[in-house]
Amino acid sequence: MSKRIKRKLDDQHISALLDFDQFGTVWDTQVHGLRLRVGPRKATWQFFQEHSIHGNRSATHKTLGFYPALSTVAARKMALIEAGRIADKHVTPGKKAAVRLGIALDDYEKFLRNQSAKGGKGAKKGSPPKPARHADNVVKLRKLHLAEFERWPLADLSDYPKIMKEWHEKVTREAGPVTANRAAELVRACYRHQRKSNRSLPPDLPTSGIEFNTETASEKGLDPKDFPKWRAAWEKIESPIRRSYHLFCLLTGMRPGEAARLTWANLLPRERRIILGNAKAANDIRIPMSIPIVKALRMARDARDDETEPLIFPGCAQVGHRDALPARGNVLRHTYRTVAAECKVDEMLSHFLLGHAPAGISQKYVARMILSAGPAMRSAQREISAKIMSLLDHPTVKAPALSPEQDADTALLPALP
Repeated sequence: MSKRIKRKLDDQHISALLDFDQFGTVWDTQVHGLRLRVGPRKATWQFFQEHSIHGNRSATHKTLGFYPALSTVAARKMALIEAGRIADKHVTPGKKAAVRLGIALDDYEKFLRNQSAKGGKGAKKGSPPKPARHADNVVKLRKLHLAEFERWPLADLSDYPKIMKEWHEKVTREAGPVTANRAAELVRACYRHQRKSNRSLPPDLPTSGIEFNTETASEKGLDPKDFPKWRAAWEKIESPIRRSYHLFCLLTGMRPGEAARLTWANLLPRERRIILGNAKAANDIRIPMSIPIVKALRMARDARDDETEPLIFPGCAQVGHRDALPARGNVLRHTYRTVAAECKVDEMLSHFLLGHAPAGISQKYVARMILSAGPAMRSAQREISAKIMSLLDHPTVKAPALSPEQDADTALLPALP
């Protein structure tokens, strides 16, 4: 074993080692455990000290920083802090024992799914379960944007906020400002969740150096002249289920994720309605179905391979956004809202048809108001669907009126599922 080189280190001596390419490790005689590793490209301050944890032999080995960014005086202060933690039995976990981001994300996802199973945050005991949408977003975001940090210890992410800042900027360029913000918020929430049971983690968040992007709600929609182009592109989609999915979103204005999660159990064919939310909850919103909406649903029904599949549009949550359409997703939602305005649909009815309560109205009264507005909602849905279908055929054709008898065509509805 080679003899340790010990010296009272100072900045002048370290600069000389670098100038004359004197590579190797030098231990400081002033602070026990502090050493400097001099290499061809950089000089690294490290703290190393052996100790015992619950009778088991262990060691703390931590990188403090790099010279000259971290001076000798500053490195000694950091080494003394680590030495104090060891003396107080507050040992910083080593690389092998430290919690890594991948494990922390698994734990956070499990926590979110448990919350959803209990009815969501703040739900009363016995509340019906809710869809685990936040947990599903964790799976999606970590797969697409966090794979490179899965093996990083959380403590290292906290120690190097600049790396997280550069990563956020990269995701912004590649996936957009909103996705980058959601991914960074996931890291922040996961870290906070882990700190509740792991006091050894640094108090500073890994995202402390990130400047979150400004988000503005998009109001972009299809122009009337672009409907024939949309239909031409829609007809080129090979999968009839995905064609059904996009047409359904256009005819209902439903959120893309919400439509992708719809099951056959969400349909009430005899009532000609679609249930949004939990069927047992008192505040479910029930959207009326027009004949074009029914025909879009029948397209998906006739194309399904497995009759036991609960989802109406299986797989569309993963690949539906990849179809080459002039407009898809939330753009179709905005298009529906624009068409509703052109049809002079009452704003309150428009809110209900889009599946949310207007601002300033308690959720407690939403179901009651929708029930009283049922006939008006059905009439508005007929008019909006007729206008959309006419625009898809030709932008100048006037929307045909549908009689109540046509809308009540029970030959299409009861046998739908």
